[in-house]
Amino acid sequence: MRLFCRKDQTRSRAPATAPHLVALLSAPAFTLVELLLSMTILSVLMLVVVNVIGIVQQQWTRANSKVTAFREARMAFDLLARNLSQATLNTYWMAKENPLDFDIAHQQRIEATNYIRQSELQFVCGRTVGLLTGANGKSDIYPGHAVFFQAPLGITSLVTAHGTAVNTENMVNLLCGRGYFVSWGDDLAFRPAFLPASVSPRKRYRLLEYSPTAESNQIYYDDKHKNDLAHRAPITDPSRSRKWFADALKSVEATESVATHGFTRPVADNIITLIISPQTEQSSHVSIPESIAPFYQYDSALVTNPGASTTQDQPQGTQHLLPPLLKVTMVSLDSAAGEKLAESGNEAQQQRLSTALTPLFASAASYNNPGSAYRGDLAQLEAFLIKEKLNYRIFTTTVIMKQARWSR
Repeated sequence: MRLFCRKDQTRSRAPATAPHLVALLSAPAFTLVELLLSMTILSVLMLVVVNVIGIVQQQWTRANSKVTAFREARMAFDLLARNLSQATLNTYWMAKENPLDFDIAHQQRIEATNYIRQSELQFVCGRTVGLLTGANGKSDIYPGHAVFFQAPLGITSLVTAHGTAVNTENMVNLLCGRGYFVSWGDDLAFRPAFLPASVSPRKRYRLLEYSPTAESNQIYYDDKHKNDLAHRAPITDPSRSRKWFADALKSVEATESVATHGFTRPVADNIITLIISPQTEQSSHVSIPESIAPFYQYDSALVTNPGASTTQDQPQGTQHLLPPLLKVTMVSLDSAAGEKLAESGNEAQQQRLSTALTPLFASAASYNNPGSAYRGDLAQLEAFLIKEKLNYRIFTTTVIMKQARWSR
């Protein structure tokens, strides 16, 4: 049997811990609870950041899609406003003559008693069903307002009768007729020739542009006096008034084909209505700007428009004058809403929309006041579109008529 001594016991003990290990073991450290808590907080923060990024991305995508969806409508609205601002009547003054007796040479003596405004051009706006004969009784197809005017827009046919190209470089100021109105229908008359007949027609509300060429302008054409220049009546004559744009519906009727295009072409799809209010500038002399066209109807060939009145110091009223201002409003749907509205089997919604549009925007009384019929009609249309889940946008602007030549 072996005996252990104190020396052996001392040797058998574990060696003493090194100083640096003691310091390391005694240093402060995270507990398991603290680690779990920090991981939880980090996870919550990451979740919040991810949600914020997702919301920002969603809002950006939605805003970008809205801009893209209404880009065509915005371009059409800018085109409409720009062309309207160039409308002209080329008004001039003409002496009103009173015949007297004959002089010694047997020549008729004439006395100038007054000077009156004259113009051989015309500016007309109002409800489409009232301006275009073919649209009468079709308010479900032609909602809203229409406008027709003459402007130096330089549109030509580009090709002569002999087939040679026409040099149009210096023809940018040729006088042409122009018009805009909204129509509901298919695209059979407008679709390109390469599309097969099997492709279903696309029904849409469209903003249409009537743009005849300068060669086709009928301001000096009188079919009753083709060979009698002395008695040829201008387009402002009551017998010929508004006839110069009577063919505006040719392109939207079944008579047009792909091979024989008319002068009316679509500018933008999904435009459901157009509202135009002729007004004067509000001043000390004019307290009611919309008084020149209280029912939105304005015809430069008339002395007074429906509902308007003349004063003793203005016996010609607004005859041969352009309205100084045009308050223009256009309501557009986005492409998704247009597709939904035109879906087969969705005729009920189409009918509801046309029924809702028909009675609106008939009175321009107190147009600029918050409680006006215009604002009430616009609010009613917005409420209907929201209820029907049709995404929309409203465009408004004031067009200054540069050639108005207005004075009081």
